Amino acid sequence: MGDTPQEAIVIGMTSVSIAAFALAGLRRALSLDAAWTGLIVSAAFLASYFLVYQKIPPFPAVGAVNKIFYVSLAGAVAGFAADLANRPRLAGWLSLVQPLAAALYIAQSRLTVAPLEIAVAVAAGMLSMTLLQRDFGGSTAEEGMKRMLLLAIATLGFAPIALLGASSSSLQVCLIFAVALLAIVVWSFGSDDNPFGTSALLGGAGGMLSVVYAVTLITRKADLLALATLGLVFLVPEITTRIKWIGRLRSCFARLFAFGLLCAVPAATAAAIAILSYGSSFPI
Repeated sequence: MGDTPQEAIVIGMTSVSIAAFALAGLRRALSLDAAWTGLIVSAAFLASYFLVYQKIPPFPAVGAVNKIFYVSLAGAVAGFAADLANRPRLAGWLSLVQPLAAALYIAQSRLTVAPLEIAVAVAAGMLSMTLLQRDFGGSTAEEGMKRMLLLAIATLGFAPIALLGASSSSLQVCLIFAVALLAIVVWSFGSDDNPFGTSALLGGAGGMLSVVYAVTLITRKADLLALATLGLVFLVPEITTRIKWIGRLRSCFARLFAFGLLCAVPAATAAAIAILSYGSSFPI
């Protein structure tokens, strides 16, 4: 896919974002249940993975990279079923179980040698997934768009951290998936549906969480300061609900723009830390 890594990234971002945009538009045109939008988010992550690695890994999967695909796939299916059954309590439990299951599954080879690292990763994953479900302020649709926007910005912020962690493939997955999320958000304007259902949470955010686990627990070269700084992005919703002038903005687009700018602060700071830590030889 492309003669150079740069061409591959551009082709991947273009193809997946166009497909995601078209599917989200078709879902809205046919007035399908909002749960399908969450499934499109999961499909965008899986498509990003496939385009980068050029394969569907064999099952049972061997190796952390191959396991990422099945963590996302299982999350997408379980989340979609929970959405269709309208079981929000089940969705909440699944979002707590997934980080534990994903960490144990991906870092299976290091369970006996690094149990503390895995425990910290599980706790951080559970906290991130919990914060991603808290009150973001606004209508149901606006909250869903904010969650998707936060995930896209956090994914972009992790891209250079992944590259620093010796995973250029994860960098490509991050960039492709983030652009696809932004393409899906467009179709949520003017809609009352929540675009970020349980399938998006478990398949999309859960898929990205598994990428983070693979980079931090297996390659073990990620910049932890940059990663901790990036984690602050999940506190932005709490901050924005306390900033009254944002809530007084009449336009949904304006509120989302302000929210995105605030999310970009920790994400950009984390990216800068990763680049500066790498030094002048950072492969941009």
